[in-house]
Amino acid sequence: MVLSVVDKVRGFLFSPAKTFDVSKDDTLGNATQYFIALLTICAVLSGVVGWRDHGVTMFVLVFILGIIGVFIGGLWVHLWVYLLGGRKGITQTLKALTYGATPGCVLGWIPIVGFVAVVWGFIVQTVGIRQLHGLPTRSAVLVLVLAISIPLSVPYAATGTWRIGFAIESGSMAPNMHPGDLIIVVAPHRTSIVTYEDGKMRDYVSFHEYGDVIIYHPNGLSSATPLIHRAMYWIEKGEEMPGGMPAPHAGYITKGDHNPSYDQQSLQVVVDGGRAVVEPVKPEWVIAVAKVRVPYLGYPSIIFNKGF
Repeated sequence: MVLSVVDKVRGFLFSPAKTFDVSKDDTLGNATQYFIALLTICAVLSGVVGWRDHGVTMFVLVFILGIIGVFIGGLWVHLWVYLLGGRKGITQTLKALTYGATPGCVLGWIPIVGFVAVVWGFIVQTVGIRQLHGLPTRSAVLVLVLAISIPLSVPYAATGTWRIGFAIESGSMAPNMHPGDLIIVVAPHRTSIVTYEDGKMRDYVSFHEYGDVIIYHPNGLSSATPLIHRAMYWIEKGEEMPGGMPAPHAGYITKGDHNPSYDQQSLQVVVDGGRAVVEPVKPEWVIAVAKVRVPYLGYPSIIFNKGF
């Protein structure tokens, strides 16, 4: 029995086990054509959603990352399939992943719903691995748990934080960081923060300027958007801050590389319905220290957050 594209979409969304059984004899070429068609539609719609600011970039990223995720990631997934007893070949694993990507491709471009679609897709892919390889449900679940958790755990072991990257949303760090960049970070307890002042004396440069770039919650407010700015110098309680006010406590004075003035002089945050000037950054307010810039990979995060 050969299913039409519409029947396959409906089947993988609502009756995945039965649809995978019917699709066991499909060629990898058929599964790839199906996946590319849906991924292209998803990429186009993702580009439409983010068209005003970065639609073309979003289209390219969704398409490329989708291909990499399924076909390159499929080799990694198949390793665990094989180790857990799957002997039907890598073709069946790739079919499970391509067909299992249906929820993400069909609904993944929609803000909020997109996250649910990705989770749904993992469930469908688990069903596909079970049906196409004849594995027990427990083993099929374990395949994806291991395939996902190990790549996440290695960066944590290396950086000391589960959130290893932050997207740049503004031009405040130009020309050294740009909107859409993904900034790879390490946890503050894994490194020592060097200020611009100290970096100049030690000839320590990060992102083409002296000193480290830190990511911090302004005034310690977890509800506020984190700022990604350079630590300029350390100030003690009572010392004069930029602008002339005495420092309420010790901390880092920070500044965006592109900004004409310091954060503690020109930026404000919402506090109890009002607004307050950004205070010197206490060490415990620092979330991470920036280490590597990856162009463009921050766009998906930016668009996803704007969807909320």
